[in-house]
Amino acid sequence: MIVTWMGHSCFLLKSEEGRSLLLDPFHESDVGYAMPITEADIVIISHDHMDHNNVDATGSKAEVIFGPGEYICMEMEIRGIKSYHDAERGKKRGTNTIFCFTLDGIRVCHLGDLGHTLSRTQVKAIGPVDLLFLPVGGGYTIDAVGANEVMRQLHPAVTVPMHYRTGALGFELEPVDDFLKGKWPVKPQEELKLAKEDLSDEGKVVLLSCPGAEGC
Repeated sequence: MIVTWMGHSCFLLKSEEGRSLLLDPFHESDVGYAMPITEADIVIISHDHMDHNNVDATGSKAEVIFGPGEYICMEMEIRGIKSYHDAERGKKRGTNTIFCFTLDGIRVCHLGDLGHTLSRTQVKAIGPVDLLFLPVGGGYTIDAVGANEVMRQLHPAVTVPMHYRTGALGFELEPVDDFLKGKWPVKPQEELKLAKEDLSDEGKVVLLSCPGAEGC
């Protein structure tokens, strides 16, 4: 699997067989990043906010998955698990969907704009996680403290932080620094190449770089 960070909470995942998934694409005017023109077979949307719901980012041919439930798409099983955008069961910002699926034998979990630590029921529904996409910037989601607790709850082999302040971002979040305290992250790289046999129980954190992240 090859993982590319497109900015904010958006990632493009490509399998060894060429299958591609785009997670939480954004509208440029609402985020500050440029949304690259890209192609994907499946677009997954965690919630209906403009910095996560650009369903037209790949044109009209992609299959769009939105909301909790069990999906089968291109022979893939995709699970959407209900959660909330805040710590008050959605009273402030509404609901959010956690998405889980397996690609190239790697168990992937994208938390979207998760606004709280997980319940036992949610942890059980998510199951084992190899690759976790984790919001860390606070403000609208869990902050560094909450993100660390969610990591302890899920024990992912690899964690990629997302949804934090950069030079390009058009609204205020905390930077990734607080989350990284006490960790030894893999230095920023343009793409992450993962194979099932390369995963370990070490729980490493990987930073991804994005061409437009610093507003250059």
